[in-house]
Amino acid sequence: MLNRETPFNSCDEPLSTCVDGVLFDLDGVVYRGKHAVEHAVEAINALQVPHGYVTNNASRPPADVAAHLTELGINAAEEEITTSAQAAAGLVESTYGTQITVLAVGGEGLRTALTERGLTLVSSADDSPDVVVQGTSSTLTWADLAEGVYAINRGADYLATNLDSTMPTERGMGPGNGAMVQAVAHATGVFPRRAAGKPDPQIFRHAAQRAQMHDAVVVGDRLDTDISGAREAGMAAMLVLTGVASAMDLLLSDPDERPTLVGYDLRDLHRAHPQVHAREAGWACGEAYAAVEDGNLTVTENEGRATLSGSGEPVTISLDALRAACAAAWSAEVELAYDREIHISG
Repeated sequence: MLNRETPFNSCDEPLSTCVDGVLFDLDGVVYRGKHAVEHAVEAINALQVPHGYVTNNASRPPADVAAHLTELGINAAEEEITTSAQAAAGLVESTYGTQITVLAVGGEGLRTALTERGLTLVSSADDSPDVVVQGTSSTLTWADLAEGVYAINRGADYLATNLDSTMPTERGMGPGNGAMVQAVAHATGVFPRRAAGKPDPQIFRHAAQRAQMHDAVVVGDRLDTDISGAREAGMAAMLVLTGVASAMDLLLSDPDERPTLVGYDLRDLHRAHPQVHAREAGWACGEAYAAVEDGNLTVTENEGRATLSGSGEPVTISLDALRAACAAAWSAEVELAYDREIHISG
């Protein structure tokens, strides 16, 4: 069983044995573009509990996502995939019914999700769509965005699958749907009335219900979507450092975006997560100790000492030290300044 202490949950056994299911984000957690994240395939295939995938990437239908995972060596079925395109299509149906027309600004995944709900798609603002729905697509063009702008300026409602500003790719961080939404919003003065994907908690609850999970952990790489949404859904939330968020981002995170667990990569699903507890003037985790002293955040482990706050050379610490450092930083009554790179020894 997962012990739900603060500031982090803990378990003496491997994490995957302390929950009844795992919900994975995809981009930056399982793969980057066409390539698997290191150790992800082996870690997922070793799971003995149900698992599924919740993604804000609306560009592909679930069947295509499952095929991609299968190509990477992960046995995945279409029904295990939950996308923000599906969430957006459900939102359109529940809000407006099916007797409307929709202009989809996005890829095949969005169009497929909308048509599966019985919604009628149009391809031009000249068809007077009732709603514009915008989702991620690597082939999005100026003409696509322009049709959305024209339709919104003529009175169409505006929804988005998600508002992620970036997305991990094999070449680095690329623009996400939120960046393209900003372009449309800047041209129209209209922001989407709602985004259906993460961090909306309903997408996590729906995915867990589909897989009959009651005590699942969500694994993601973004604090503002994966972690925030999972926490709002009442689920355990593990941040992995293989995608968007860095160790420094974690230290600086807002209270409602702080994970309940942290791992370096998906191998940490198969490892114990030691308790972080208050000790003297600081916090301890395993053999690591962290404290705020004279306005500086310091960690001590293996008889070595490092300062994480302020500026300076990159620092390498253990995952336990990061856990303790987060507890010390989050509980400090002083505002800390950070300007250095933190590496985690794996």
